[in-house]
Amino acid sequence: MKNMIRKKRAGLCLLLLVAPLVWADQGEGHDEGARAGHDHGAEASVGGAEGHDGDLTLTEAQRRMLDLRVLTLRPNADADRVLRLPAEITSNLYRTWEVPVRVNSQVLSRSATLGQHLKKGDPVATLFSAEMATLQAELGVVADEWRRVRSLGRATVGNQRYLDVQGRYQDLRARGRGYGLTSDDLADIEKGKGEAGVYTLRAPDTGLVLTDAFQQGQWLAAGSPLITLVDESELWAEAALPPQPGLRVDTGTPARVRVGETLVNGEVILSGHRLDPVTRTLQVRIRVPNEDHLLHPGMFAEVELLLPLPDNALLIPEEALTRGGDGDWQVFVEEAPGVYEAREVSPGQSLDGARVIQGVPAGTRVVTRGAFFLASEQAKSGFDVHAH
Repeated sequence: MKNMIRKKRAGLCLLLLVAPLVWADQGEGHDEGARAGHDHGAEASVGGAEGHDGDLTLTEAQRRMLDLRVLTLRPNADADRVLRLPAEITSNLYRTWEVPVRVNSQVLSRSATLGQHLKKGDPVATLFSAEMATLQAELGVVADEWRRVRSLGRATVGNQRYLDVQGRYQDLRARGRGYGLTSDDLADIEKGKGEAGVYTLRAPDTGLVLTDAFQQGQWLAAGSPLITLVDESELWAEAALPPQPGLRVDTGTPARVRVGETLVNGEVILSGHRLDPVTRTLQVRIRVPNEDHLLHPGMFAEVELLLPLPDNALLIPEEALTRGGDGDWQVFVEEAPGVYEAREVSPGQSLDGARVIQGVPAGTRVVTRGAFFLASEQAKSGFDVHAH
């Protein structure tokens, strides 16, 4: 019995001696595992972990993987930017003519056809009018009387008769021009040429027949249109400009008009200041030279406006702008190779994939390509740019 008690005491002593060693071994292994896990976590967050100052850090390998690009901001003195807008080619209304009948008439025959290019004085249609017949008869008589009075002289016929005949003659010629007769037409009437009541309406200028809304044999009231004539040597491009605060398109602004592979230089002749109530856009009109008649009304085009930037403006690509956690616009500034800091900026005009900004000085190095990844790392803790 005593021997058994001695053995148990000896075993208990041995256990008490061994236990601290076992616990020491287990604790030591736990510290190593914790350190290993901590180091692994640090390694996994390289390239996105925030530094002591809130910077984002990328290694050279990570920057190459992201194809990260950095732009040094430089003032753009006297620089132009291109603003592209969809447009439609339209007729130049300042060089477009409505050619109507001037007196109640019937169409006897037509000379102009749709799409035909007419020169000034070319016949449009031959018509008959009873009122024209009256005018022709009166003008023939008065013209003969005016020739006699003028040959006799004012002293012979008397001043009153001389002025009376002269007035009636000039009045009839003015009525004839109002009916659409030319000087040659009036001269033929005075010589007794032509058929009574029959006359020819002629093109008032050179142009293309854009519309022809009449038929042979048709009776037309005074003022009814026969054709629309447009001079296509100069057209318009009508574009719609989305309203943007601070964006101005002044008259005389250079413009390029592109229709397919055709490119024509023009200039702005009208820039609206009131929004269209339907489209909520501003009208911009560009004068387009078209001497070779390559363009026609109704074609769709793309207009490139060359707009001057504000003096010493700082311009960055749109891809460099991101939103911060508070929703404000920001850019990432390269503090040192691989070290980037987010800075809030105020964006201005947006032109052709670029944006004028304020809030950072000239000479600042701003991340362009790769800014999205930095913004993601900023917003999501633990984002890893490594492709594990």
